[in-house]
Amino acid sequence: MKATAIPFVLSLTTILRVASFSPAVSHHTRPFLKKIQTKSTTFVVRKNWSKDALFMSDGAVGLEEATLPDIFPALSESLHSLGFSTPTPIQSASAAKAVDGENLLLIAPTGSGKTLAYLLPALSKAITEDKTVLCVAPTRELAVQLMRDSLSLLSVLSNDAESAVLLAVRGADIPTPAELSTATMIIGTPQELNIVLTNVGGGYEFLAGDTLSTVVLDEVDVLLPLPPKQLRTALDKGRDKPKKDRNTPQDERRRQEQRRKLMAAKRKGTEINDSKQIITQTEKLLNLIASCRFAGGEDAMPPQILAGSATASRKTLDRLNRAMRNAAEEASSTFDLVWSKDIKACRPEGDTQKEGEEHTIRTVTVPSQVDHRYVCLPKESASSPASVLTAVANAAKVLKPKTALVFLCGEFGKANIKAKEVAKAKPSGATSKARRNSMLKNKKMASKAEMKDKAKSPTAVLSARKTCAILEKLGIDAQPLHVALGLELNVKEGDETIETPPFLVTFEGSARGLHFDGVDAVFVVGRPASAASYLHLAGRVGRASTSDGNVVIKPGTVVSVCTKGSATELDKWTRQIGGSALEELVL
Repeated sequence: MKATAIPFVLSLTTILRVASFSPAVSHHTRPFLKKIQTKSTTFVVRKNWSKDALFMSDGAVGLEEATLPDIFPALSESLHSLGFSTPTPIQSASAAKAVDGENLLLIAPTGSGKTLAYLLPALSKAITEDKTVLCVAPTRELAVQLMRDSLSLLSVLSNDAESAVLLAVRGADIPTPAELSTATMIIGTPQELNIVLTNVGGGYEFLAGDTLSTVVLDEVDVLLPLPPKQLRTALDKGRDKPKKDRNTPQDERRRQEQRRKLMAAKRKGTEINDSKQIITQTEKLLNLIASCRFAGGEDAMPPQILAGSATASRKTLDRLNRAMRNAAEEASSTFDLVWSKDIKACRPEGDTQKEGEEHTIRTVTVPSQVDHRYVCLPKESASSPASVLTAVANAAKVLKPKTALVFLCGEFGKANIKAKEVAKAKPSGATSKARRNSMLKNKKMASKAEMKDKAKSPTAVLSARKTCAILEKLGIDAQPLHVALGLELNVKEGDETIETPPFLVTFEGSARGLHFDGVDAVFVVGRPASAASYLHLAGRVGRASTSDGNVVIKPGTVVSVCTKGSATELDKWTRQIGGSALEELVL
């Protein structure tokens, strides 16, 4: 296979570098599954496990009294070792359905235990049936975390766990065919997974119907986003009109505009099929899985789908089921043969939302143990990186967090700063040549105005390294998150530090699903994209954990640096996601 710069298998030592934020971990492999089964506690697995009772070697256990080791006996030793006993509400609501093989979309607040809710049934099934698991994440940071969590569950069961879990993300090495053939689980981002599974020997065998048992889709609403409104309009416009009404000059101009938008989308890397449907990398992956469905024989069981997100909606559920149906059609088969069942939403018990009701952000909240604070800056200072990061450093000295995450959002996290849009001037002139000249003149004037606005703009884009450098000068020890996780392609001096510093810096898009133990504070630099985005930022603190058999929420603080006007909108967001009242942090 031709060498490429795309990254893949991450070493165990790299994962261990974030020990100050996460538990110790280790790695695993299909041949070693037999060792696990002989080493684990004796148990009897019943495939059609009911909600009423669990059948194990020491008798029946009622669902209400069942602990995680009771429900997943193949991983009981690991769960006892890691201190996981009492299931969280989402784990209780999904356990029976997941063990029964249902396809589920888990919807629960951030930090409520969704990761464990789908990893436990997926890994248990892989161990007991000698199968494989495919886990898809939208970002490489989240993929590394999922690898860490999987290894922490598997490493307790055997010392030979390092080759079981492979990572397919930008910044790691491509696995060899031998590694892929012995791996039990591969975790990665959609694009890199597509490359590995189609180009590395053994990729199709990993997905074969008699091998693949579970597909995990974490943060599925990001993996399967709706098309941008402008492009969606281009795709849908005119479908509801009879063909005989589509021959007017206005319709021809509309079709030309649609073609222009579609071509622009294709130039940006968006794939569109002959039916004018956008094909995401996740959908390509589902198509690949569907095409390998009968590779191991028609008698093989369909893979189980376990998806999750804190902000998934009814549209997300419909989008996922539609993608699965399209994948079955692409494989020239039927939905029932490829996937068996539709995906159903699963929420914690006590969620009063009715079946079919539109799920909104208001149905998911952050815990009351999370404090929402803001540092007020003048408008001029709020757009200056130095002033904003100085405020972050001063806030850190007041709060004294042991560990913290810094997220670069909005204008500070954009690769390009767009000038304020100005209404386009209409070309004038009596002849076509005069109108063309007028249009060219308007474009030149607009270009000059854009350059002038950029020159006036005081906001400068911050990179993670630049942010860390400024914080270092202010007395804050910080490091980019991707460097701490060992995902930096161009390693620089000082990157190979033994201990992870107390502050990690990353971007707004990396907040999804991240979980680090003991994070005391989150600092938000810039304006988040939406209330849903702020929910995921705030969700990095206030995480659920178990203590003395009880589920407890760890307190934390979210600090936003903004103007007084932005604080008003931020206060609305905190109330929208069920948080406490926003309070000013006076420095």
